[in-house]
Amino acid sequence: MKDKKGIIFALDGAIAVTIVLIMLINTTYYFTTTSQESLSQTQVLKRGHDVMAMFDEFNELDNAFKAVVDGATEIEKEAPNGLNVTKYLPKGYNMTVYLKDVVKNNCVSGCTLDGSGTSVDTDSLSIGGDYYIQVNAKLLTAGDPDASFTIEFGSPPVGYAVTTPCEAGVTCTLTTLFPVADLQTGINTIDFIHDGSNDFQIYWIKLLDHPDYTLYTEEVPPSGRFIGSGERWFASFDDNGHFSGMHKAGFKVWLE
Repeated sequence: MKDKKGIIFALDGAIAVTIVLIMLINTTYYFTTTSQESLSQTQVLKRGHDVMAMFDEFNELDNAFKAVVDGATEIEKEAPNGLNVTKYLPKGYNMTVYLKDVVKNNCVSGCTLDGSGTSVDTDSLSIGGDYYIQVNAKLLTAGDPDASFTIEFGSPPVGYAVTTPCEAGVTCTLTTLFPVADLQTGINTIDFIHDGSNDFQIYWIKLLDHPDYTLYTEEVPPSGRFIGSGERWFASFDDNGHFSGMHKAGFKVWLE
């Protein structure tokens, strides 16, 4: 009887050891498979960041940013100011690149601020909120180191000062000191108010960090597969070499 009990206990132990071994093998297999997939995804992301680093190193992000014209619907890919991802990507990869704060709304009528006001319309906004407004303008009068103008928005209108460090006759990109409050969905009209002594030429405006002011290159990310993404800050300078702000460029990268 004792011998039979011993055999039963031995069988139980063997079965338990077998089950544990099977669990360990399965765990090791799935852990290894998951690690391999994670490594592959990391490599895909690394390729995307490498491409963005190359674009930034050779000023291609800033050049593409400045080259966008009013009414553009996507970022160009072709030279001289396009973002051609195939130039830096290995075969078997593809990616789309986007630039934030890139859309421009041109001043189209009465754009010389010389005693009377002027106005510029925003894009038709999908969402409202508080946003800084950037203005591209040229100081036309000389001799005032504190030359400025004011933009107004709202009902009743609220004024937001814009000061310029630029010399007369030089075009600069300027930003409101505070975000413009309560912009509404749809088109918003931004009014420009003369300071009483200094004249300006107004060229364009844009809303900073608004989703409607972001443009993409033409590639469309596929569905149903891993897509890596990331962002990078880059410095932008106007055509006269003046610093005009830090902006974000982003990407989505995948295996073909």
